[in-house]
Amino acid sequence: MPVSKSKWLWSGICLLCAFANISTAQNLEQLGWKKGVKVSGSVSANTILYSASEMKGRRDPFNWSVNGNLNISLFGYDAPFSFSYSNQQRSFSQPFNTLSFTPQYKWVKAYLGYTAMSFSNYTLAGHMFLGAGVELTPGKWRLAAMYGRLKKEVPFNVSDSQQQAEPAFRRMGYGVKAGYGDERGSIDISVFAAKDDKNSLLYIPKDALLYPQENVAVSIAGKKTFLRHFFVDVEYAVSMLNKDIRADTGKPATGGANLFKGLLKGSPGTRYYDAVNAGIGYNGAFYSLQLRYERIAPDYQTLGAYYFNNDMRNITIAPTLRLMHGRLSLAGNIGMQTNNLDSSKAHTNKRFVGSANATFVPSDSWNFNLNYSNFTSHTRARPLNDPFFQNPYDTLNFYQVNNNVTGMVNYLFGSRERRHSIMMNVSYQRASDNSAGNDKIQLSDYYTGNLGYNYMLTPLDLTLGTSFNYYDTRISGVKSIYWGPGITAGKLWWHKTINTSFVTTYNQTKSSGEQTVSSKVSSTRLSIGYMPKPRPKDKDSRKITGRHNLGMSVSYLKQFGTLQLPAGFSELTTTMNYTLSF
Repeated sequence: MPVSKSKWLWSGICLLCAFANISTAQNLEQLGWKKGVKVSGSVSANTILYSASEMKGRRDPFNWSVNGNLNISLFGYDAPFSFSYSNQQRSFSQPFNTLSFTPQYKWVKAYLGYTAMSFSNYTLAGHMFLGAGVELTPGKWRLAAMYGRLKKEVPFNVSDSQQQAEPAFRRMGYGVKAGYGDERGSIDISVFAAKDDKNSLLYIPKDALLYPQENVAVSIAGKKTFLRHFFVDVEYAVSMLNKDIRADTGKPATGGANLFKGLLKGSPGTRYYDAVNAGIGYNGAFYSLQLRYERIAPDYQTLGAYYFNNDMRNITIAPTLRLMHGRLSLAGNIGMQTNNLDSSKAHTNKRFVGSANATFVPSDSWNFNLNYSNFTSHTRARPLNDPFFQNPYDTLNFYQVNNNVTGMVNYLFGSRERRHSIMMNVSYQRASDNSAGNDKIQLSDYYTGNLGYNYMLTPLDLTLGTSFNYYDTRISGVKSIYWGPGITAGKLWWHKTINTSFVTTYNQTKSSGEQTVSSKVSSTRLSIGYMPKPRPKDKDSRKITGRHNLGMSVSYLKQFGTLQLPAGFSELTTTMNYTLSF
């Protein structure tokens, strides 16, 4: 018998056997025959028209996208399906056009298409991949596995001087995770591996700082609750990283600081790193206390995560207190942070780290919140001068927040028909910007203040508001101030099926450095949306015809003339969208 026919024959036999086993193991009622077939989800289409005058456009004049979410419930078997497709950003290593399918039945869940899974913060931590994965949670067991492409190859483009499409090797990855336990105690083990295809790029410039890498990361974690109120948890991880797999693999690795040093072998470019995160604590009725220890070796990295902090040791204690029947909540986290764990740097920094949060709700009208933290965390940067324009490249930038202080006061008053609210937010951030992707760290200070007032007239379905915003940014000796008022209005019409909104802001920006630059910007947006309701006498029609939502918005931005740009510029953006929910 030919090989192809034999292959199909055995596949058919296996499929019939599997179907027979399912049929004999469960009757139709167990499979959820009474639940029947249900389909729900939504499909949306968006179109953006853009034009600019007196300047080069900051985006394409025409963009469109189609997005959808679909869930098919077949006799208790859930099969979610989602997709996203647009006419832009097709050359990036992380796709913008995606297709995802996540079927689930009881304790079996599958991941197909463009999706993401998380095993551990030190192995696979939410990295998107194109492939397949599965999660099994029978009883106290937890089993998971994945395989797919983490990055697609992006060739060097000699005509792209700015390299907006960052070159990349094709990167494949796979991983498994196994665990057993419940909230009283558990143990989990995960293994993740990724490797670049060194032959996926045909041309690499001699001065390019791009190397094919390989990574294997292993993590073991456990937790246990004892004496009712006490708990302990610990996780230990090891990551093996080869930063250039083209190097000779016949020599032992240079090593690194971890428990497995001397036991693992690799190429001269391979190093081993480890991380440990452990804690012990007590949970009481109105207070709790926790002691934590975290150590991440210098240069620790896993190809299963986008960003990673390393060369860090934190020893912290975290108390919480709840008073006044829960109206007052106090929480803290204080300790000591140390870097230069392998003594390879000229200086070692030891600093006091901590965070504190206080929330006070004395009545239904007042709400106070104060938060402070100087722990390092990643935050993505967003432009402030244009609230309606979002550049997809900006979302790839990030900075590390080293100090953060925020305060919020909210006051509600009035009757049910006439509702008033006043809210004030203030914040300060000290950040180290590393969006350029090199070793140059740029310190920045951000001061923010927002004051707003809203008035709701319920009988007329009318909302009015005004606000004032203030931003003060200081980067490398350059101070930029951005401030101005704003007015908003919203109204529902025709039995609340038509929603209209109006937003206008006027802001002034002033930057002082080697040259003082001042500009004034006004922006206005008018939006209208229509969502008909199903007929009251035929409520089941919604299951067949669905819910429709049609919207349109027009925004106009005008920057008035400056010394550098006397004529100023303007932008007109029109967005149209349609959504069908069923």
